[in-house]
Amino acid sequence: MELIQVEPKRRIVQHKWEEMRVMFIGDIQWAGKKAHGSALGKLKENIAEGLERGAYFVGMGDMIDFMSPSNRQRLRAAALYDTAEDVIDEKAMELVYELYELALKSTKGRWLGMVEGHHFSQLKTGDTTDMRLCTMLKAPFLGTCGLLHLVFTRGARAKTGVNLWVHHGHGNGQTSYYPLARLERFAADQEGVDVFAIGHTTKLGVIRKNRMGYVWKAGSRGKAYHRTVYLIGTGGYSRAYVEGSKQGQVPRGGYAEQQMLSPAVIGSPTLIIRPVRDQDEQYPVLKVEA
Repeated sequence: MELIQVEPKRRIVQHKWEEMRVMFIGDIQWAGKKAHGSALGKLKENIAEGLERGAYFVGMGDMIDFMSPSNRQRLRAAALYDTAEDVIDEKAMELVYELYELALKSTKGRWLGMVEGHHFSQLKTGDTTDMRLCTMLKAPFLGTCGLLHLVFTRGARAKTGVNLWVHHGHGNGQTSYYPLARLERFAADQEGVDVFAIGHTTKLGVIRKNRMGYVWKAGSRGKAYHRTVYLIGTGGYSRAYVEGSKQGQVPRGGYAEQQMLSPAVIGSPTLIIRPVRDQDEQYPVLKVEA
């Protein structure tokens, strides 16, 4: 996993930090203009709204729909000629360039980080399509999972932070609360994290878990406080059922339609962070808009 510390540029307005918005973008599974499997219009609409409000972005993986893990394994076993590998790499990067130009270009420099998903291409050069997209967007590549420590400072002493843990996700539960149930179990073993977020299942949901904390100061009886932890399923932009879908000349849906999976949620949540002062303590106030 990758641990990255970020200090977002926020203004102090009337002795309060300006709120910060973090939008989760992933599970686009872009397969080209003719595939019609990605909700490109909704993606562009949400990105435009996020940029208008000064949002930062976190990538949740499966940005393009090129190869699954089993596909990559079979390709490696095929022992192709170098020229054949070059053609495959060129096609994979074509999808990356299309997605960048059609939807993501305006977000360049606004990314806190991006994790890899299941669907990407391992390029002949040793890097991946996810890594190339990160370079184009000036986004830190977090690999399998990442912990983002967002620091808010005011003056030399006033400082507070938010810890955001992100992972593409794993498993194929069909219930709407599956990613939240998985996160609830996982989060029990993690200390000091304020927000847990996963994608993969294209389920969008948020639950809040309260935890107790205790502080002790010299000459004090101590103080108990409540700390809220957010568990987030980050949705996606991959359409499960597409009208008129074909494979070649055969009317045939994709994997989700063939397996009778639930329709995908189209959209993604926005995390709103409002650091505030409580007497002599600093702590972040969090809210999630879906």
